[in-house]
Amino acid sequence: MTFRRAIVAQMLILCALVPGARAEQYNLERCLELALEASTNVGMSFEQLRSARSDVLRSYGGLMPSLSLNMWAGHSWAGPTTGIVIDDQGRPIQPSGFDYEQYSFSISSQLNVFNWGASYNTIDQSKRSADAAAYDLEYTRDLVRALTIREYYELVRQKKLEEVQVANLEAKRRNLEQIEAFYKIGSRTKADYLQARVDYSNSELLLMNVRNARAIADARLKSRLNIPQDAPLEVDESIDFAATGVDLNAEIDYMFEHRSDLLASRHRIDAARAGLSVSEKQRYPTVDASFNYGWNDRTFPGGGEVFKNNYSWSIGAFLNWNLFDRFQTKSGIQSAKAQHRIAEYDLQQAKIDAVLDVKQIVLNIEQATERLELAEETVAAAEENLRLAEERYRVGAGTILETIEASSSLTSAQASLIDARVDYLVNRADLQRATGRIVTTP
Repeated sequence: MTFRRAIVAQMLILCALVPGARAEQYNLERCLELALEASTNVGMSFEQLRSARSDVLRSYGGLMPSLSLNMWAGHSWAGPTTGIVIDDQGRPIQPSGFDYEQYSFSISSQLNVFNWGASYNTIDQSKRSADAAAYDLEYTRDLVRALTIREYYELVRQKKLEEVQVANLEAKRRNLEQIEAFYKIGSRTKADYLQARVDYSNSELLLMNVRNARAIADARLKSRLNIPQDAPLEVDESIDFAATGVDLNAEIDYMFEHRSDLLASRHRIDAARAGLSVSEKQRYPTVDASFNYGWNDRTFPGGGEVFKNNYSWSIGAFLNWNLFDRFQTKSGIQSAKAQHRIAEYDLQQAKIDAVLDVKQIVLNIEQATERLELAEETVAAAEENLRLAEERYRVGAGTILETIEASSSLTSAQASLIDARVDYLVNRADLQRATGRIVTTP
């Protein structure tokens, strides 16, 4: 039974260390590029920006004259009349129909001369909305980068925890074999042997759990990068860095000036204010100018020239004033005022949420830094404690339980060190996103 367990453990270790297929290694920069290309949220934000920019072009058109052209050519038929027709000699004749060719051409133009600056307010509104859409796109990209960094380092975390558990299982296997050999020659009790077997089985279960977590993290990152789930994926597992301090007040001040979603909210307030001005100016009269030119030509049978070639043209200015529009203007003004207030409330709440976001991230970074320092010291102490426990047990001065506890403490300390390093890196990326900095690799 023990021999079979040893073979299984060796096979697990070999499977972990020797991959079945050569996998392409992705560093964090490459993952960020792929995630941005694959993100549907980024794609939708980009299309929203394009739509907003097209509205800017449309609003500039309000300052220009309209121009329309109409041309027509065809053959017309006129039927006989029911009245009596008299010829040149005064004799009644039977009237008959006739047909003719007809051509027409017209061109017209209209220009708003004065509307109390509503056209310029419309331009300002569309430009502010386009600026807000640009900041929305920037923030969406930062969110995708931050989520990708989180999922990337989650995979690194699980891979390193797997390495710790594999090494731990191998150590438990060697310990079990040694105790079994001592038990067979009578120098160790059966209780020691059974305790070692239970400890080994528990380590196998822990390794299974870690491998399942690694597989899930691998699947999530592949989904984020839009690569096939069955494709091998290797990532750069380096998590070495120098921790630095964070000034909460400085980060919040920087955030208010640079965070993209806050800047987008400010531009939406300006756009809503311009929209309100447009609605209010609809109560006043406007002045427009127009130009029209028309021409037509008819070719009658027999070469008749009556009304063959006609034309007309006109130019003028006119005043438009809608004295009663069934409360449409008043309703539009009230709606525009409400939209402006909603935009102000959105910015106010966004600021509150952003301050809380930065505060939580800074606390997480400070905690990760403290955990990092403590975990490094704990790993060194746990390694020495395990060495002493194994030596005491070897000379008969200690118990198997002390050795198992020392081994478990070392594994836990190593896992805590990995968690602290990964949490620090993830929260650093979150802080970049939360303060409006470009989310990059550490």
